[in-house]
Amino acid sequence: MDGIHRQLEALCEKVEKQLKAKLHLQIGNIVRQHLPQTWVFETELGACSVYIDVEGNARVWHGMERDRDITLIWRFHTLAKVLESQEMAPMRPDDYPTIIVETEKGRAAFNYLRKEFGL
Repeated sequence: MDGIHRQLEALCEKVEKQLKAKLHLQIGNIVRQHLPQTWVFETELGACSVYIDVEGNARVWHGMERDRDITLIWRFHTLAKVLESQEMAPMRPDDYPTIIVETEKGRAAFNYLRKEFGL
């Protein structure tokens, strides 16, 4: 999962910049209503959790957080490929992730950020 972890760290930097910029605009109050967020990326080889706090700071760690807003269950190699390219390449139907929405604020954030994760 080290490769996934590194790719998620790079993606967190990108998302953090976007969020922090939006938090200083009028839309900032709307964005803050959906923070903090915890997303779990789970594969057959392990899991990583991504957390974004109310200030827009993002971090990733190995393992599964119990309290989460979104769970994405994906094949390791497919997740690595999507994170690397940041787009959905043509794939077999069984390669698509299972997305479990745990909270309504998670649903709203996922709909906004899904493009950043290549979904």
